[in-house]
Amino acid sequence: MGLRITVDIFSGRPNPTWEIQDQEQVLELIQLIAHHQEAVADVSGGFTGLGFRGIQVEITDDLDTAGLPAVFKVAGGGDRDPYTGADVAERLLETMPVGGLDESGENGERRPAEDEGEGAGAGDTAALGESFPEDFRESVREEIRRTAREGAGGATTIEPTESGGITEADAAEVEKQLQTLVHRAALACAYDVTPFNPAFWNRPDTQAYNNCYNFAVNRRTNTFAQPGRAHGYTIPRTVRCGEVSSGAQRDGLRLWGNCQPAGSLRYVVALVTGTFPGNLRDYHWYRLHPGGLWAHKPGGTPARNTDNSGRLITNPYTCDRRPYNEWCGLFQTHNSIVIR
Repeated sequence: MGLRITVDIFSGRPNPTWEIQDQEQVLELIQLIAHHQEAVADVSGGFTGLGFRGIQVEITDDLDTAGLPAVFKVAGGGDRDPYTGADVAERLLETMPVGGLDESGENGERRPAEDEGEGAGAGDTAALGESFPEDFRESVREEIRRTAREGAGGATTIEPTESGGITEADAAEVEKQLQTLVHRAALACAYDVTPFNPAFWNRPDTQAYNNCYNFAVNRRTNTFAQPGRAHGYTIPRTVRCGEVSSGAQRDGLRLWGNCQPAGSLRYVVALVTGTFPGNLRDYHWYRLHPGGLWAHKPGGTPARNTDNSGRLITNPYTCDRRPYNEWCGLFQTHNSIVIR
């Protein structure tokens, strides 16, 4: 019997994941959770925004599961008793393998980046065998406790760790650009919009296996698609704006203003990046829909058109998108793009 533990926190990259195979430890944890069923919640329940969304547990075989579901979540805002959920989550978090980062910000025990990302999804194994920074584990512990304090109904995200402040001048410029898009006034580039259709993305056979990038370009691949992977490119672990942009442009996206040729599916999308404690980095995408509303899909969670504060997104630059506090700009897709 084994357990696969996942911190549900990223949107673009695969989540931090590790496995427990020691039978004594597995049985101890199974019994602990079975005696605290009030901590167990459905994986689709609770908070589904950007940032920390709970600890997911997957039992990897059909031996004695003590009546527990094969996959469930704790400390994500869906448990009946948030304090018990927090206690169980902290016990699971203690099993996270912890190690230091080298000078480049890489974990020396991790597998080469080119081996990662293939077929990534809710149960992605690309992260298996890694160790993680101690301060990342501590930040997750803080999130678990904060979720419990807020009564499980208002789980929040990790606060930004870099300034990434929004200046009034920048905000005004982006607002002007977005208003021009909405009203299609004096636009150099034609673009398409389609109605927000979360039902397509939130089906059981789709939701867990497609991320923010899949949603933004409107391509279901069931591979947790990564910018550039279809063309032999791997985003460096530094995950800076230019690095993610480089991958997306290899796939066929263009920076907004560099007009796509005639065709269809020429959606306008927005890219942001951010830093989590432990210097772990990630990216996130949004897509423009009719009426100037934007929608997104945080990792393997449901597609939505609201931000972390529950507000409809009319401006991805100023919406609540913590901890993705770095603005990378607008891009345009096309029906000829290829992602994987």
